[in-house]
Amino acid sequence: MLRRLPPTAAPVTLADLRHGLQGGPARQEARARFEEALACFLGVRACFLAASGRTALYLLLRGLRAAADHANRRDVLLPAYTCPALARVVLEAGLIPRLVDISPHTLNFDPIRLEGLLGERTLALIAVHPFGLPQPIDALRAGAHAAGAVVIEDAAQAMGARLDGRPVGTIGDFGLFSLGPGKPLSTGGGGIACTADPARAEWVVRAGTTLPPPSAPASGWALLRLALSVLAFHPAGWSLVTRSGLHRVGNHEASWGFALRALTESQALVGLALLDRLEAANSLRREHARQLIARLQALDFVHIPPPAAGAEPIYLRVPLLVADEARRERLFRQLWEAGLGVGRMYRLPLSEFFPQIADGAYPGAESVARHLLTVPTHHYLRPDDLERIARIVLSAQ
Repeated sequence: MLRRLPPTAAPVTLADLRHGLQGGPARQEARARFEEALACFLGVRACFLAASGRTALYLLLRGLRAAADHANRRDVLLPAYTCPALARVVLEAGLIPRLVDISPHTLNFDPIRLEGLLGERTLALIAVHPFGLPQPIDALRAGAHAAGAVVIEDAAQAMGARLDGRPVGTIGDFGLFSLGPGKPLSTGGGGIACTADPARAEWVVRAGTTLPPPSAPASGWALLRLALSVLAFHPAGWSLVTRSGLHRVGNHEASWGFALRALTESQALVGLALLDRLEAANSLRREHARQLIARLQALDFVHIPPPAAGAEPIYLRVPLLVADEARRERLFRQLWEAGLGVGRMYRLPLSEFFPQIADGAYPGAESVARHLLTVPTHHYLRPDDLERIARIVLSAQ
């Protein structure tokens, strides 16, 4: 039987799941201890834990809207190619998503398009670090502040990555991380919002206290979801997941919702156990990515977006932009049939998921949607898996 390998996952063990079932005072205080451990790990002043990254973003946007210097600040700028749930959260917060085209070369904002959209109506700019590749933040922050806006770093796929020695998610005004399935540190669901700014720390703490604690059924479901994700992201379970199509759930509107509640204590216990192993898991991802990039970067029909200056990526996956769509589809089928966990990520730019917010053309985002393949770097990969990935891609010359 073919092994259909998962995109990535921090190595959750059965011992971690048993740890999540632990009772008594340790469990009751787990969320506070996890917040404290995360703040120490990231070097931030404050953070809060929510049921999902979408929940955390919603609370940030709602608070920013209430504190805006004038009512016209309702625009939230975000990349035209990213997780469609981001745009949904912006809309749910009563704000207006404004799409900024991206460069296929870097996967970062097109600076000219960004400059044209920043203005007195801008409330926030969401900067994404895709696939664990840090994107420059300082210039974005300077431009946003000049316009009276703030920068929210979406580091959902990048916990542990660094830029100029600083953890991503801590350089902008606010940072977001996901604890969902397939993320660098996964508790089966959950999200983190944080800030390194002393002036904003109390505001972040206050936002977190507005979340009601999860109910007993919600806590039970969260731990069951974590157990299921552990099974699903194991090679044996991933075959069933891919055959059922569940790995494509992020492209469907039904998966973009969120619950206004805190992370469960059980998930926090698991997160505490995993945080100590995050650096080791990321080191393995980097090594797998290094080997793949060394084999593939000279190909004239594949572009691998390079890290920005001063970036230390974690490579949750390695993005490959294939020169023509036909060759991309052929490579996808070959890698898929070999059971090697290939992906296309989001099948459309946000302008096609949400035509009501489109404002012109987004050629960079459209090009990425048509040409992107991603290949895995997770801890289940064996040396022969890496060799097979490289051999199949090289054969398409």
